[in-house]
Amino acid sequence: MSNEEPMSGIHDCGADAAAYALGALEPDEAERFKVHLEDCVVCRDELAAFQQVTGALPMAAPQHAVPRRLRRRVLSEVRSDARLREPHAAARTGPRIRPAWAGALAGAVAVAVVVVIAVGSGSSTRVISASVGHAQLRISGGHAELIVDRLPQAASGHIYEVWLERAGGQPQPTTALFGVTHSGTADVGVPGNVHGVSEVMVTQEPAGGSPHPTTDAVIVAHL
Repeated sequence: MSNEEPMSGIHDCGADAAAYALGALEPDEAERFKVHLEDCVVCRDELAAFQQVTGALPMAAPQHAVPRRLRRRVLSEVRSDARLREPHAAARTGPRIRPAWAGALAGAVAVAVVVVIAVGSGSSTRVISASVGHAQLRISGGHAELIVDRLPQAASGHIYEVWLERAGGQPQPTTALFGVTHSGTADVGVPGNVHGVSEVMVTQEPAGGSPHPTTDAVIVAHL
């Protein structure tokens, strides 16, 4: 794709821009679209507009991780809707106006809001921002999920390890060992129940994990 593409025909990647803004793309799809953004000024403009809308969603209701199967289904429907609408949109408005993806985004946002409300109505979720590192800890019913962002790849022969610390105690290792995507993201389930835990932390350890932390914490979340 290039900057000239929108002038020669219908610009057909608006659905990807909408899904990217919603965080609905799979990691490899998000990485490809991020590369595409470097050459496509139209998608950059669309993404900026979408992010203004999606940026308001966390203020409307508690945040919840959406099941991967549901994210795929929503993304499939968004793309299908955009493809069905594009021929009619082109006949009415020409290649530079794209109500197809605008409608698709509205539908996707509506689904996202419904998911948040439906999940939120059944349980209470706390979202804690890490005091060290770019991460959030989402806690519901005593179980926690660590959402990591912008974390560098672990050094060769190493992996990231999750630790739990209770008041007055030492960090205890968990079975949660993980790596991150090329963009530095990860979604990690914290083993066990976090009732009574005062701190969740992440360190970089030799592959296979360590019984005690051997490096400084790169992520620290205080409960």
